[in-house]
Amino acid sequence: MEMLSNPVVPEVGRRKMGGEPEAGHTVHVGRALLVCPITECSGFLEESLVISNLSSEELAKYKYFLELSRLDSSTKPCPQCSLFTSLKGRNQQTATKIEHKYKIQCTKCQFVWCFKCHAPWHEGLKCRDYRKGDKLLRHWASVIEHGQRNAQKCPRCKIHIQRTEGCDHMTCTQCNTNFCYRCGEKYRHLRFFGDHTSNLSVFGCKYRYLPEKPHLRRLVRGSVCMSKVLVAPVVIVLVVVVGALALVIGLFALPIYYICKRRRKRSQGSGRWLC
Repeated sequence: MEMLSNPVVPEVGRRKMGGEPEAGHTVHVGRALLVCPITECSGFLEESLVISNLSSEELAKYKYFLELSRLDSSTKPCPQCSLFTSLKGRNQQTATKIEHKYKIQCTKCQFVWCFKCHAPWHEGLKCRDYRKGDKLLRHWASVIEHGQRNAQKCPRCKIHIQRTEGCDHMTCTQCNTNFCYRCGEKYRHLRFFGDHTSNLSVFGCKYRYLPEKPHLRRLVRGSVCMSKVLVAPVVIVLVVVVGALALVIGLFALPIYYICKRRRKRSQGSGRWLC
């Protein structure tokens, strides 16, 4: 990153950025180099100054965009896990398979993609033909036939899956992701808060409860979730109190029980009842 030539600029920039969303907004729109907020200055803000004004989530995005801005055209991130891959140093293919030089398999997530068009690998298809066919595929998949979509996209690896029979619970054969065929959302489950099959759970499928009234559905599910959040501490406190009482009673009752039991045995041996 270019450093500022004027040593006074960082302090002025800090005052102008303090409490302002400028840095975060710039990260959201994908810019790694931030221009000094002083209109008379054409320099860039120091990296340490930018980092000090970003949240942890924005910082991760900023570092990603910063690394991306430093790369040349021979390096691109994986479409699935964003691991950077370079074509430099890769073995060139024969003339009959020249298109295979763009075939990349990510070393981190094993996703196979095309370096040229940054899409999943399309064997035997040119990038232009693939993009045209992909558009037609998305349109066909969204069409409703026989009460269901023609195909649903996996929320993780983005491959289209067609259901021929069975329930809405689908498992992608490529990445083993469990998702709902009706809404396309990943299956989530949290104890006490329900799962994707629960009507009143925030993780529930949008088609299971009030599908025609999304605002009311969010209100009801949100209210139920907040009620559980508020009730959960009370339940935990009650469990702790009951457990503490049981422990105290046990500490006092068990010795008394054993004393009475021993006295009873002695009284039976001597012919007297002491307890």
